[in-house]
Amino acid sequence: MVFLYTFAITCNVILIDMKKFPDWVLAHKRKGVELREIRGRYYVYEVYSKWDKKLKRPKKITGNYLGTITQANGFVPKQTQQVKVKEEERQKPKLYVKESGVSNFIHNNLSHYIELLQKHFPTMWQSILALSYGRFTESSPMKNMKFHYEHSFISELYPDAKISKNSISKLLVNIGRDRGSIVNFFKEFNREDDKIIFDGTDLISNSRNMDYPKLSKTKKGCFDFAINTMFVFSVKSQLPIYYRILPGNIKDVKAFKLSLLESNITNALIVLDKGFYSDANIDKLSVEGLGFLISLRRTSTLIDYTSFEIAAKDALDGFFKYEGKIIWHQTIETEKGMVHTFLNDELKAEESKDYLNRIETHPEKYSIEGFHKNVKKFGTLSVLSNTDNDAKKIYEFYKNRNQVELMIDAFKNLISADSSYMQNDFSLEAWMFINYIALHWYYMLLNKLKEAKLNNKFSPMDLIKFLKEVKKVRLNGEWFNAEITAKNLEIINKLNILIT
Repeated sequence: MVFLYTFAITCNVILIDMKKFPDWVLAHKRKGVELREIRGRYYVYEVYSKWDKKLKRPKKITGNYLGTITQANGFVPKQTQQVKVKEEERQKPKLYVKESGVSNFIHNNLSHYIELLQKHFPTMWQSILALSYGRFTESSPMKNMKFHYEHSFISELYPDAKISKNSISKLLVNIGRDRGSIVNFFKEFNREDDKIIFDGTDLISNSRNMDYPKLSKTKKGCFDFAINTMFVFSVKSQLPIYYRILPGNIKDVKAFKLSLLESNITNALIVLDKGFYSDANIDKLSVEGLGFLISLRRTSTLIDYTSFEIAAKDALDGFFKYEGKIIWHQTIETEKGMVHTFLNDELKAEESKDYLNRIETHPEKYSIEGFHKNVKKFGTLSVLSNTDNDAKKIYEFYKNRNQVELMIDAFKNLISADSSYMQNDFSLEAWMFINYIALHWYYMLLNKLKEAKLNNKFSPMDLIKFLKEVKKVRLNGEWFNAEITAKNLEIINKLNILIT
C-alpha cells in the first residue's frame, strides 16, 4: 500500500510516495522536513521546493540531515544541532549561584591591576586575570582554573578569558615568552626614595624538561632539583615588586648585579642579607649611586670586636631601645663604608648557653677554648652601609628584612607555590608571574587588615574565606546579591571593601 506524505513549502504542495511510518515517527513530522526509513532506522532531513522552469512545476530539494527518530528518545538532533539546542537551553531562565565577594573585591578595589594588565598584555589580560584569580582564591592548579573561573562572577565581569584545557598550555607559553612586558608591569610599582629589600629562595621542581632546575643544596639543607628565585620587596609600598627566575646552581650573590639592572631600581636604599656580600656587588651599588646596607658574616675582617671583648660598655658608642630590647652599638669607618656593630645582651646570653650545651653534646665540634675565642661575637649583628644614617636608623632599616622573609613564606605556603610542575621554561615564567600577581593581592588584603587594625584577629586567608561566602544568584536573567551573614558584612564594612 502506498501512502502520500504532504509537504507544504513556500505555498507549494509536493506529493511524495512514502512507506507507512509508525505513529511515534509520524508524531515528529512538521513543515519543511522529510522522514526517511533506511534499514529499519528513521532519519529526518530538511526539505524545500524550487521552481523548475523546464517542467514548469515545483521540484523537491532535499537539504541537510537533521537527526534521527527513536521510539525511546524521540527526535535526536545530530551533534551540531545538539550543541545548538544546549546553547538554547543554557539561555533559558535558570537559577545560578556564583562567588562574587572576591570577584568584586578584585573588580572594585584592584582595578589598577586590571588597567596595567590591559596596558602590558592587551591580547591576554583577561586570561591572566582569570588565572590570577584562581591562584589567589583557590591556590588552584592550572587544570582546575576553568572550573573556578566559570563558578565565579569574574567570568561575568570578564567573559573573554581563554583558559580551556586545550588553550591554557599555549597561553602560558605566550605569557612566559614576554618577559619584557612582565618586567614593565612590575616597574609600575617602583617608588622614589624607597627602601628595597633583596632576597632569594629556592623552589623544588618536579620537572626534568626545563633548563632551570639543577641539583643543588637547598635552603632546607638537602639536595634536590631546585629553581632559584630572586625577590624584591618595597618597604614603602609594602609590596613585592620584582622577581627573577634563576637556575638552581646560581646563587644570590652572583645574580644580584643583573637583577638590579633589569629591575631598574633607582634612588632607593638597598637592604641586603650577608649572602649577597661580595666586592663586585658593593662596587656595582656604588657605581649606580645607590645607598645600601648589607649584613656581614661574623667572620668578616671589616668588623672590629675589640670593644666587645670587655664586659664594660664604656668603649661603645651608646645604646637605644628596639621593641623593648636594649641594643648597644658601635660604628667604625672602613674602606668599604661605615660598619655598624650591634649587641643584644639577651641574644648573647642565649647563644652562650647554646654553645656551652653543645660542648657536652658535640665535643668533637665544640670546646671551651672555642667558646672563649668566639664569645665576643655572640649576640652581635654587623651591617655595612654607605649612607649617613645613624646607628639606630640603620638597625631599624635592616630589621625590615623580616618582611621579605614573611613574603617568601606567604608565597610558598599561602599561595601554595613551593613546587612547580611546569614542563618548560616559558610556562614556568608565566606560572611565577601569575603567582606574583596573586601575592600582590594577598598583600593588598594584608594592608587592608593593618589599616583597620584587624591583622591581629584575621589573616588575609581568613578574609578570602569570608569573601568567598558572598554570592550572587541569577534568576530569570538577572543577577542579585545573595544573603550574607551579619558577621561577615561587619568585617567587610570595617575594611571598606566594595563587594557589589
